[in-house]
Amino acid sequence: MMRSGLSLRVMILAALTVPIIVQSPEIFTLSVPHGPIMTWSNSSVSLSCELSPLFNAEPLEVRWYRSGDFDKPALLYKDHKIQEAPVDPRYRGRVSLTGGLERGNVSLTLERVTLEDRGEYVCYVSSEQWYEKDIVLLTVNVTGSEPVLSVAEARGGGGQVNVTCSSEGWSPQPKLTWRNKEGTEIRNEQVLNTTDPQGLVSVNSWLLYSPSDSDWLSCTVSLSGERRESRVMPRAPIEEHWSLGAFMTLLFINLLVIFTLIGLFIWNKKTGFIRLSTSEKNDNAEGETESNERPAEEANLLEEGVKKTDMEKATQTEFFLKESATQTALRESFPKVDVTLDPLTAHSSQFVSCSKKMVHCKKERDQASTTHFVLSENKFSSGQIYWEVVVDSKCKQPWYVGVTTTDAAQINKAIVPLNPGNGFWVLRYKKGNGYCVSTDPPTQFSGNENLETLGVFLDCDRQILSFYDADSGVHLYSFADVSSCSNTFFAVFSPGFDQVPITIK
Repeated sequence: MMRSGLSLRVMILAALTVPIIVQSPEIFTLSVPHGPIMTWSNSSVSLSCELSPLFNAEPLEVRWYRSGDFDKPALLYKDHKIQEAPVDPRYRGRVSLTGGLERGNVSLTLERVTLEDRGEYVCYVSSEQWYEKDIVLLTVNVTGSEPVLSVAEARGGGGQVNVTCSSEGWSPQPKLTWRNKEGTEIRNEQVLNTTDPQGLVSVNSWLLYSPSDSDWLSCTVSLSGERRESRVMPRAPIEEHWSLGAFMTLLFINLLVIFTLIGLFIWNKKTGFIRLSTSEKNDNAEGETESNERPAEEANLLEEGVKKTDMEKATQTEFFLKESATQTALRESFPKVDVTLDPLTAHSSQFVSCSKKMVHCKKERDQASTTHFVLSENKFSSGQIYWEVVVDSKCKQPWYVGVTTTDAAQINKAIVPLNPGNGFWVLRYKKGNGYCVSTDPPTQFSGNENLETLGVFLDCDRQILSFYDADSGVHLYSFADVSSCSNTFFAVFSPGFDQVPITIK
């Protein structure tokens, strides 16, 4: 008795909660969302449309089309099946009715959404006695590029710099926000938005800022929860400005040097003439003795000069004598340091192995996109450090390896030139273009296109960074004056755009 009572209650509850499907009425209406439906590019979206009252829509005709394109629908359901024609070819293979026609749900599902899919869609349902239609508005959001930051000296001077932030490829219009190191928003109304023929928005903003106010600035562009951020240190590039006073001072110093050299030349000619006249007055024996002694004296002086020159050359090239060593001698001269990668500095598109010795891109990336790097856990501030990196140039696309300062390491997400002026000393390789180093402008040089192992030697005391072909012992390039305010460095590694890894040996 108790069981039958419980079963009755469950059946009553189910009947109250399940929508009642009625027989096909002569008149019906449609229920659609009141506001626009938002989705992201390359995703799937459902455009909701239901019959009211709910009844089986399988015998009806269901047509979804763009406003004004009744005869070219995105989807046409008729005679109990989806019709192959006439339909808009742009939607072929991307649309379906997934709501459940037997339950009165005629919603349209659209897959692989593109920016061109945005706009008004008409839900049209007809029977033999009646038809009804209503409009569903679809908006498509597109995430743009990472902001590009640049710094230039302000025209008015006064110690301020002009920081510019730009990002493109958004839809609809995004929001741009400036923040300082403490995360405080910097209010700025200098924002310009432009729209290209495809309807994508580019946003640009500029800000006058004093470098002493913060170590770095961030520019964030956001849209409906999606955001792109870049950071930069607000320091103006160093430029030489020649004033009239400086020019006159330099001219005076040059003239003084020239006149001094002329005076020394004239004095040397005169003293040589007097010495020659005096020697002619001596007798032949003295003349012969002097003539015998002078070559010996000159030979001694010449030999001392040659020795002195050789010593100076040896002192200047003492560091680079190791460059002609073989592979074994190179590795014996520079004992390797155990360098490991810091996963916390890797970009979200990069994968760092559990051993912290290997990094590569998680998937192939467009070479027009931004390259990212990962830093070492090690910090170097004194002594001599040597490590080797397996780059396998035969198989890899672009890569770069080098060192950076602790100050520059704080702007991992910033898109700035990787040159010594910004605290980066790196060697790059790109298949087809060969090798170059990050001088300003970049310096190209020839090298082994099949390089497998790159040797990196950092002498913190002498402020020298050198690169070697570790397999052959051939020296590739050396940076001088590798220094910073903190005099502390990280190793920097970039695997480029492909999934072929670079590995620390």
